[in-house]
Amino acid sequence: MYKSFRHLWIILCIIQHFLPYAETQITDDWLDPLSMDEAYLTIINRNASFPIQLQIRLIVCEECNSTVIPESSTQPGANTTIIVSTTYAQDIEVISEITNEILLCQIKAHKFAEHAFYTLEIFHDSPLSCTITQTKGGSYYWLPVIIGMGSMLALVIAIQVWKRITQHSCCSRLLPNRFRTTTDGDYTISLPKSPTTTVNDPNDDIINTLSAGSELPLVGSTRLSNNSVRITKVLPKRLRSLDTFRGFSLMVMIFVNYGGAGYPFFKHSIWNGLTLADMVFPWFTWMMGVSIVLSQRSLRAKNVRKASILYKICRRTLVLFVLGIMLQGGNDRWVNIRIFGVLQRLAVCYFITAIIVLIFDDTEDEPYSSEWPIGNDVHQRFRVELSNTLFHFWPQWLFVLLLTVAWILITFFVKFENCPSGYLGPGGKHHHGEKRNCTGGIAGYIDRLILGASHVFNHPTCKGVYETEMPFDPEGILGILTGTLLCYLGVQAGHSFAHATRIVRVCAHWIISGLVCGGIGLALSKGGQSDSWIPINKNLWSLSFILVLASLAFFILTLLYLLVDVYSGFTGEPFLWLGMNSIVIYVGHEVCGKLFPVQFRVEETRHWQLMIMHLYGVIFWIIVAGVMYRKKTFIAI
Repeated sequence: MYKSFRHLWIILCIIQHFLPYAETQITDDWLDPLSMDEAYLTIINRNASFPIQLQIRLIVCEECNSTVIPESSTQPGANTTIIVSTTYAQDIEVISEITNEILLCQIKAHKFAEHAFYTLEIFHDSPLSCTITQTKGGSYYWLPVIIGMGSMLALVIAIQVWKRITQHSCCSRLLPNRFRTTTDGDYTISLPKSPTTTVNDPNDDIINTLSAGSELPLVGSTRLSNNSVRITKVLPKRLRSLDTFRGFSLMVMIFVNYGGAGYPFFKHSIWNGLTLADMVFPWFTWMMGVSIVLSQRSLRAKNVRKASILYKICRRTLVLFVLGIMLQGGNDRWVNIRIFGVLQRLAVCYFITAIIVLIFDDTEDEPYSSEWPIGNDVHQRFRVELSNTLFHFWPQWLFVLLLTVAWILITFFVKFENCPSGYLGPGGKHHHGEKRNCTGGIAGYIDRLILGASHVFNHPTCKGVYETEMPFDPEGILGILTGTLLCYLGVQAGHSFAHATRIVRVCAHWIISGLVCGGIGLALSKGGQSDSWIPINKNLWSLSFILVLASLAFFILTLLYLLVDVYSGFTGEPFLWLGMNSIVIYVGHEVCGKLFPVQFRVEETRHWQLMIMHLYGVIFWIIVAGVMYRKKTFIAI
C-alpha cells in the first residue's frame, strides 16, 4: 500500500508540473487579479449624450429580472473595466444611467471565456448599437478536464492490463504469490434439485448485491445431462456488472462531492435540467431495487421465513436512516438537525419497495426449477417469460402506480398558502419575483409544514442564482413517492434478470424497458424543456427525471452486463472494488473527506489545482477499496 501511494504522489507531481500552463498569466498590474471563472470586460462609451450602465441576467435564471451592475457605470467618452463571471451564459443589456431606460443595444446568451479580455463598445448611432469583442485569449479551460479524465482512463487501462498479465500462466509463475490471480478451468457442477441445496452466503444485503441462486450463467455452456452442465467460464456468485455500475457511480459521487474541480457541469443543476452530478444518487436508488430482488430470492432459496426477511429489512432501514442523520453533522442541537438526506431517502425507498416485493411475492414462486436456465440453451416461450417477468407481478405494479398517481395529484392539484397549485419552480426571483416564497411548490411546503423549517436543508442549489429565502430539501418527503417508483423500476430489472432464460432476452428486456421509460420521460418534459408538462428536475425528483434516469440505468447495466459478466472483456476493476464496499467508502469519504491526507487546501484556487486535489481524493478511496477487495474484506449492514 505504501508503494501505491508513493507512485500516486509521483504521478500527481508530474501532472502538477504541466497543468499550470493551462492558465493565462495576467500582466496588467493595474487590474485586480482574476480568480477562477472570471474575465475582464472593458466598457467603452462612445455615446456623447448620457452615461450608461449594464444589467445582466444569467441564462440559468429562468424568468428572472435583470440585475444592474453598479460598477459598470461609464460616462460619455470614457471607459470602465469590470470583472464578469464566466460560469454561465448571460443576457447583457445597456441602460441609461439617468432614466434607467433599456436601450436597443442587447447581447443575448453571451458566454465569456475564463481569464479572457473583452471590449464592449457602445456607439452613438440611430438607434444605439454595441459590439462585444474578445481582445485577449483566455485560459485553456478544458485542458484540466481532458488531462484529468485521461489520467483516470489510463488508470483503468493499466489495471486491466495488469490483471491480464497476472492471469496469464506464463507470467504468473514469475510473480510472487501475493500478486497472482487464480483462474478456474472447465468444471462440472450439479444442478440443485431444491432451494435448500444453495450455499449460505453472508453478503446478501442491499449494499453488496448477491445474485446467488438467480445468476444467469455465462455464454459457452454445454448441457451434459439432465443433472449436470459443463461450463467454460466461472459462474460468479455476484452480478459483477451491478457492482461495477455501483462503483462507477460512487466514484463520480466522490468526485462531485469534493467539488468536481469547480466546473459547473460537475455540479448539480440550478433547478431544471440534468448534469452528471444529478445522476449518481438516483442510479443508486435504481440499483438498490435490483439488489432487493436478488437478495430476497437468495434468502427464500435458503428457506428463510418472511418474518425473518422482514426483520432484516427493518434493521437495514433503521441503520441506513440513523447513519444518514449522523453524517449530516455540524449541529449538536436537535432543533437544527436536518432529518432527511441521501441515506435517509435510500432507507425509506428501500423499506417501501422491499415490503412491496416481500408481501406480493408468491410463496410458491421457487427461485429454482427443474429446467435450470443455461445461457442460450434453454428455450422458453416468450408469452411464458413475459408473464414471469412482468404480468406475474401486477399487484406490485398496481401499488407502485398508485403511489405515482398520488404524487401527480398532490403536486398539480393541491393549493397552499399564497402559491398556485402545480407550481414547480424555485421561488425567489423566478417568475419575476411573483412567487418568492413558493420554493419547490407543494413539495417544499409539505417539508416545512411537517418537519419544520429548521429541519429542512437551507442551502438548495437554486439559492445563489434565484436568491431564494425559503429552505428546501431535495431529499424531502414528497420525493419518496417517485423515489419508490425509481427503486421499483430497478426491481423490474431484477425480475427480468432472474426469470429470463436467455442472455439475449435479458438484454432485450432491459433495452425495451429503457426505451419505454426514456420515451415517456422525454415526452413529459418535451425533450428536456423547462416549459413542459413535467420538467426534468432533480430537486423535486420529478416523474420525468425518474423515468429518464431509469432509462439510462437500464442501458448502462445492459452494456456492463455484456462486457463484464457475459464476454469478460472488462473485469470491472477498479469500479468493482468500490462497488463491493460502497457503504463503507461512502461513509469514509463523508467523514474523512476534508481531512489530510485525503484532501488538502491550496493557496490559489484554479481549476487545474482543484482537479489534482479532487482526483487525488478519488484515487485515495480507490486504493482503500482495492486493499479491502484484495483482503476479501466486505462489510455488510
